[in-house]
Amino acid sequence: MPASSSTVVRLRAIAPPRSTVMPFHNEMELLEALSRGGIALTVVEAGGTTHDLAVRALRRVHEAFPQHPLIAWCDFDKIESHQLLDVARAGVQDIIRREFDELRYAFARIIASATQRAVSFQIAAALQDTVPKSLCPVFEYALEHADERLEREAIAAVFGVSRRTLHDRLIAHGFPPTRGFLTWCRLLVASALLDQPGHTLDSVAGQLDYPDGGVLGNSLRRYAGAGINRLRHGGALEATVAAFRESVAAASANLHRDSLPAPSSAD
Repeated sequence: MPASSSTVVRLRAIAPPRSTVMPFHNEMELLEALSRGGIALTVVEAGGTTHDLAVRALRRVHEAFPQHPLIAWCDFDKIESHQLLDVARAGVQDIIRREFDELRYAFARIIASATQRAVSFQIAAALQDTVPKSLCPVFEYALEHADERLEREAIAAVFGVSRRTLHDRLIAHGFPPTRGFLTWCRLLVASALLDQPGHTLDSVAGQLDYPDGGVLGNSLRRYAGAGINRLRHGGALEATVAAFRESVAAASANLHRDSLPAPSSAD
């Protein structure tokens, strides 16, 4: 929702290929469009004479669509420090400094990051009945960092435990060992991105640091049990979430059987 036509022109110049920049003149137009679907990300220009309107729009969008990626576009030479604080508190995923060099690259990176955080929120909400509260911080961290090749020691250290302790906690709740758990998290994020317009197998592979689309497709087939065409036909995320639930349910059932006492033999 840019405040000036010059901003619209600049956004169109740096937007990723195959994307469309749609200007909205007020928050009601934007909210109505979001309710209809099809908008992947919103950029709101903050600062200047329209700053209060921009912050109000950011807050209303965040309240109505908490999973929707929000980015603020600011001129750091003209915006006041308290105005930046208003923007930060309004629910944005990132702030673009429009005087940045290599703005096209920065914009693409910020869009990818904001979108990934938004789908991570979506996935965590979809699996809140499967992931116990004690593991939610680890699960959410792994989702938000799905574009990194997280090592088992590194993620354990983030939460102040040893690699073995993290392994044992996952297994105790019927989840796969740490490496498999992290792979599942990457594939859940990949599936959510594949459901969004404009994403291809190769583009998602690049965003999540897979060597190429073929490697990502093979990993999805191995874990989710279906090829990419079949996954996307019915919703890739829905299918991968279902496969993840089945995997956890099967592991939990095996864990329960193993914990039962062996039957005594008849005399």
